[in-house]
Parts: sequence; C-alpha cells; structure tokens
Amino acid sequence: MQRLKRKLFDDDSLVDNAKKVTEFRYMKIMRYNLNVANGWPRNEIGEGHSNYKNLRSVARIILNQFTFIAGLVYLKLHLDDSFFELGHMIITSLMGFVAFTRILFTLPQSTKYINLATTFLTKIHLLFFKNYSDYAMETHRKVHYISHVFSLCVTIQMFAGIVLFNCTPMWNNFSSGKYKAKILYNSTYEHSLYLSMPVLKTYTHFNAYVVNCIYNWLMSYLCSVSFCMLDLFLSLMVFNVWGHFKILLHDLATFPLPAKNMSSNNYGNPSVNAEMYSEEESKQIFEKLKQCIDYHRFITDFTNKMSEAFGPILLVSYTFYQVSGCLLLLECSQMTTKALMRYLPLTIVVFQQLIVVSVIFELIGSTSEKLKDAVYGLPWQYMDPSNRKIVSIFLYNVQEPIHVKALGVVNVGVTTMATILKTSLSYFTFLRSK
Repeated sequence: MQRLKRKLFDDDSLVDNAKKVTEFRYMKIMRYNLNVANGWPRNEIGEGHSNYKNLRSVARIILNQFTFIAGLVYLKLHLDDSFFELGHMIITSLMGFVAFTRILFTLPQSTKYINLATTFLTKIHLLFFKNYSDYAMETHRKVHYISHVFSLCVTIQMFAGIVLFNCTPMWNNFSSGKYKAKILYNSTYEHSLYLSMPVLKTYTHFNAYVVNCIYNWLMSYLCSVSFCMLDLFLSLMVFNVWGHFKILLHDLATFPLPAKNMSSNNYGNPSVNAEMYSEEESKQIFEKLKQCIDYHRFITDFTNKMSEAFGPILLVSYTFYQVSGCLLLLECSQMTTKALMRYLPLTIVVFQQLIVVSVIFELIGSTSEKLKDAVYGLPWQYMDPSNRKIVSIFLYNVQEPIHVKALGVVNVGVTTMATILKTSLSYFTFLRSK
C-alpha cells in the first residue's frame, strides 16, 4: 500500500520544497498531455522552444477537419438509417466541432491563452505563496492534494472512456464473428467513428478496417485531450484561485487589533478598555489594508483574464452539453441493451463533466461572496478617518461576488448547470412524446 502511495502521490518534502510547479507529478501528467494539444507554454516558462509546434497545430487541424467533413458526408448519405446510428454520428460530429474550437484556442497565435497559462505556472500557483504565512502553507498543501487527486481521476477517466468507446464496437465485431473473414458480403464492420471513405472500403475489407480502427483510436485520444485536459487545466487554475481567496479571508479574519489596557472598575473586577490605533499602529494598519487590497486586485485580475481567455470555449462547451444531453437521453430512452451499452456511459460522462466543472467554478463565486462580511468585520471602529475611508472603498469593491463568465455573459456555476439540465430534460420529454 505504501509503495502504491509513493508512486501515485508526491512526497511531503517535495510539496514543501519544490521550486517549480512542473516538479509535481500531476503537473507532469498535465504537461505530457497538453504538449500533444499544443496547450503547454514550453517556451514561455523556460522549457525550450518546440520546432514542431506549428506543424503539430496544422496536422491536428487537418485531421480534425477531415474527420468532421467525412462524418458529415456519411451522415448525409445515411439519413434513412435508424435514429440509433444517426444519433451516434451527430454526437461525434458535435464533439469534433468542439475539439476544433479548442484546437484554434491553443494555437501559438492565441496570446490570451498562452499569457494566462504562463501567468498561472509562474506567478499565480500557490507554490509561490506558500511562505507567505503558516496558513498559506497549509492551504498550499490542501490545494496540492485536491489538484493531484482530481488530475488522477480525470486522466484515468479519460483513458477509460477512450478504451470503452473504441473497444465496444470491436467486441461487437468479434462476438458476431466478423473477424473470421477478410471480406464481408452481407454485413459491415462496426466502428467507433463512422466516416465516408468509399475508396478504402473500411466497412467490408478487414485490412482497411484495421487502418480505420487505428485512426479512430488516434482521433479519440486527440479529441479527449482537447476536452478533458483543457478542462482539467482550467480546474487547476480555479483550485488555486479558491486557495488565494481562502488566504485573503484568513488575513481579514486575523486582522490585528489595537493595544488594550487592563483596568479595574469600582467593584474590583477587571475590564478591558480598547484604545484607538496609535499613530505607529495606524501606519501598520494602512500597509496591512494596502496589502489586502492589492492581493484582492491580484486575484480579481487573474479571474478576469480567465474569463477573457476561456469565455468562448466555455460558451461552446455549455452549448454542447445542452444539445448532446438531450440527444443522449433520447438515445438511452430506447432502453435496449445495445443502446444502453453504447450511449449510457457517454451520457454519464457528459453530465458528470458538466456537473463537476460547474461545481468547481462555483467555488470562486461562493468563496468570494464571503469577502463583504469579512471586510465589514474589520476593526474599522478603531481606525483613523483615512483608514476608515480605505475600508469603505474596499467594502464597496467586494460587494459583487467574482464569477468566471462564458463570453462575458453567463456566469459559470451551478445555476447555469441547473438550467442546462432542466432544459435538456424538457426537450427530451417533448421529443419523447412525439
């Protein structure tokens, strides 16, 4: 058990003494997969320039568009097929479109994303704030553990989904005896992706089927990386922003009080007389307030950059969850073994991804909402007029909770998630009744 723990988790000494975020194991997993998606800022964080970055981007665009167009052509040629088959192609085409938007998002020319990722890896990560205080070190350890476990879960789920998505049609072909013949005459091979490639005869000739099967595995991995790893990277940013808010709330809750003089009342019992801050203490309070305000602005600026960079991607993703959720529920409603085997796991993954991402983003809004009470709870009654004015301005600036917005319009959180789930169920019920 201890050997497994050492392999899966970083040593406590590494968590406390690491100098770079790339020393953490979960970041190594992230770096490997994001390098495939061209989403890792290697040059910007000093890991060396990749000579093939532009070439990889062009290759991914060509592969994605070929798959997307071939899928649409297949869909057009088989409009008379059952909804069971058409639903599969519609969903995979939608996933291909979302993956294409994310390829464009991570292009080397996408400065907003590159700058955001660089800032996170070199400035925002709690590793660079762990020596700020004992509470900051405690928060860093907590966020590190959460990030590590979440990264492992997402990575395992991603590869399990790839295997399940591609092995299910392979097993169906094997169990029906289609691998015994080199050429099929009265039936066709099942595929994870249905593409129109008549020249290769991938649906009847075994050798062409093998080539197409390998291609489907490759495209499944590339699409999964675009979906899961970018969402994971964004989730790690949210975890660290949440940690920063926790540190700020702790600083406000432990704000220093003025010196207190003990005296006795007429009955001989001790009483406490709280004085105003002295002149020297007022200077220290001013610096402390300035530090908290600058820290709040630092967190807010990064959150706004997250909204600017990821806003279009989040809007496309939420639209995909809306449409695909309705289609997947409709496919599962057939309640046949074949339909449930193909669509139930994908339905669970899609709704789980929607729920998990929304709940994670809600952390920012719910935690930042506590700031107004924390600022109001400052000992402003002991401050001089100038510091009270600073507190009042600070209190005004923290009235609105901070949210990451999809394209600057829709708050990303549980409210939007609930709306999408309700709408999907409503459309499903409507279409089911027809």
